Amino acid sequence: MAEARLPKRVDAVKLVEVNQRFQAKIDTESLTRLREAVEDCEAIVECDIEFMRDQEGHRVIQGSFSTRVSMVCQRCLGLVAIPINSHFELGLVFDDEQAKQLPRRLEPVEIEFEGLLDLWGVIEDEILLSLPSFPTHAVNECHIKQPEPETNNTDIKRPNPFDVLAKLKQK
Repeated sequence: MAEARLPKRVDAVKLVEVNQRFQAKIDTESLTRLREAVEDCEAIVECDIEFMRDQEGHRVIQGSFSTRVSMVCQRCLGLVAIPINSHFELGLVFDDEQAKQLPRRLEPVEIEFEGLLDLWGVIEDEILLSLPSFPTHAVNECHIKQPEPETNNTDIKRPNPFDVLAKLKQK
């Protein structure tokens, strides 16, 4: 088992055949789509990934990852730190026909004809899918800022927009 930075591109077919497992890290500076989707990436992505064949003989990537990001709270518009942890199981395929043959529990990931796979791209996709749609603080931590109510001046006489119609009706 390797303990280091996760390789960006791998020969997925070869790694499946040798049942390779990685416990590695990805620097979030390299994950541009993730950086665009959040306010800040507060921690590196720690991954535990295994390339293997399942009981039915399908090429599979199983794994999990964890990181922490900051996003805008949709209640108070302040920043909220969100831990992102997820487990995934993906089926490796060469084309759409093979993807149709996968069991429903496996999400298909298409690899190149030579067996190459952009592993960082796959992990980044899984992180993006794990982000909350509406990030919020916990209810007791959220500080919603309400606008100050306007002073109610009933002394000011405002013109009635229907006065014109009343005058026309009198004619």
